[in-house]
Amino acid sequence: MFVKLHSLSFNSIFHKCKTMKQFKEAHTQLVVNGLTHPSPSLRPIISFAALDPSGDIDYALLLLLHQPSIPPLLFLFNTVIRGLARAAGDRRAFLTTSLLVFNRMAELNLAPNNFTFNFLLHGCSNCGAFDLGRQFHAMLIKNFFYMDVFVRNSVIQFYSVCGKLDDARCVFDESDELDVVSWNSMINGYVRNGDISEALNLFGKMPKRSDVSWNSVLGGLVKFGFLDNAYRLFMEMPRRTLVSWVIMISGHAQNGHPKEALALFREMLSLDQKPNSAVLVSVLSACSQLGALDHGNWVYSYIQKEHLMIDSILSAALIDMYAKCGSIGLAMQVFKSSKVKGVSTYTAAISGLAMNGHGKEALQLFERMKDQGISPDSVSYLAVLCACSHEGWVDKGFHYFNSMFDVYGIRPELDHCACMVDLLGRAGLLQEAESFITSMPIKPDSAIWGALLGACRLHGNAEMGQRVGHMLIKDDKYHDGRYVLLSNIYAESMKGEDAEEVRKTMRKRKIMRVPGYSLIEVDGAVHEFLAGDRSHEKTER
Repeated sequence: MFVKLHSLSFNSIFHKCKTMKQFKEAHTQLVVNGLTHPSPSLRPIISFAALDPSGDIDYALLLLLHQPSIPPLLFLFNTVIRGLARAAGDRRAFLTTSLLVFNRMAELNLAPNNFTFNFLLHGCSNCGAFDLGRQFHAMLIKNFFYMDVFVRNSVIQFYSVCGKLDDARCVFDESDELDVVSWNSMINGYVRNGDISEALNLFGKMPKRSDVSWNSVLGGLVKFGFLDNAYRLFMEMPRRTLVSWVIMISGHAQNGHPKEALALFREMLSLDQKPNSAVLVSVLSACSQLGALDHGNWVYSYIQKEHLMIDSILSAALIDMYAKCGSIGLAMQVFKSSKVKGVSTYTAAISGLAMNGHGKEALQLFERMKDQGISPDSVSYLAVLCACSHEGWVDKGFHYFNSMFDVYGIRPELDHCACMVDLLGRAGLLQEAESFITSMPIKPDSAIWGALLGACRLHGNAEMGQRVGHMLIKDDKYHDGRYVLLSNIYAESMKGEDAEEVRKTMRKRKIMRVPGYSLIEVDGAVHEFLAGDRSHEKTER
């Protein structure tokens, strides 16, 4: 690549580079051969280092600020600022570096333009640098860029992302010129901050709605659980894009309405709309919730027939579906046939093995994942702890629980702690379980205390059960399961009067026990049966 270097133009050298490593090697050869001029040839390496996902923003900064031959070109400074904005996960780093670049521009008498401020505000939005963003807003006004609708949209977006909706609305209302991006930015701000009412109000006033406008409001309604309103809006849409279908199907699946998710999927196919991976993952989630194995098999067949790429996320969804439908053999077949095995794929298989009573195999797969150089995440550890809980492996459970932070720096969350309480409770170590709860670094929620209450009934510890049960009822007066468990604990410890008193309290507070139900798939149709309900057409009279 570097033979007869002197005969090649600088640009042709860099145009052959496809990776950051190649760019650095090419730059090194230029420096070694004393061929660092003319400096404009360094534009490609700065652009790649700053903007490419595999680039190196620090290298771009090094070239821009410390390479004497770099000319004071606004394009190069804007490119690096744009790269900093994209990588603005670390707030302190962005504050330091962006100001360094911006001040260097001032030293070179290089006046910023509207793109400069757009990228700076984008970076402030990404890392929540509100005070710095306000300063840039002030500079915009001072430098007369404020009249540019492109810049104003950036300001609206900045305030919206930072949760300062009053400031965003003030900029919006004061604008002489508004385009569809202005409206969408403001509507997205209301949606992002949970003000669906105002988002709908502004959407109703919008002179011209784009697909993004419709989908923003639709996504907000789904996100906050207004599924009926979302469906009505969905039916009013002049054009339902793939994004619209993703929002509706995934929203219903995630909000516990799997039947409706499958119905929407069938409607989507009837309209000759091609589902993407996001739709199929949501459909498989709905099948998992319903135990609809036939539906799940059909989805897998569709994926194979259409030759769709099965990435690690889709593979994990397939494994999870088969595991939750009780077909662990098929789940492991999918796992073994997966060409790309990421942490999500391994986690789905580990969780599937654990829930189907194969705890030993689950832990073996977890260790194999680590041997493959794949670091576990918090969900992986949750699957492992569930396996230990199901198998009653107390010592192994604590080993893995402690290794989360000690080895991988993963802080245990409430779900991990609930698994540990369940593990101790199943093993009959109730005192240890209560001590674990009271010594948790995070405040335990009612689910964790509820796990202890269930263990108290399982092992007949009436004294602890009564104490924990009354505490839970005091914290949540309308949770029917707490009353039922406490009543059962009293009844099983021969305290019938106390059990009846708990039931009286339920009736007084008009708390109805939610009946259990079963889902059964017959010939591809999912039937739901409530306990004690004889209204289903197939019920024997």
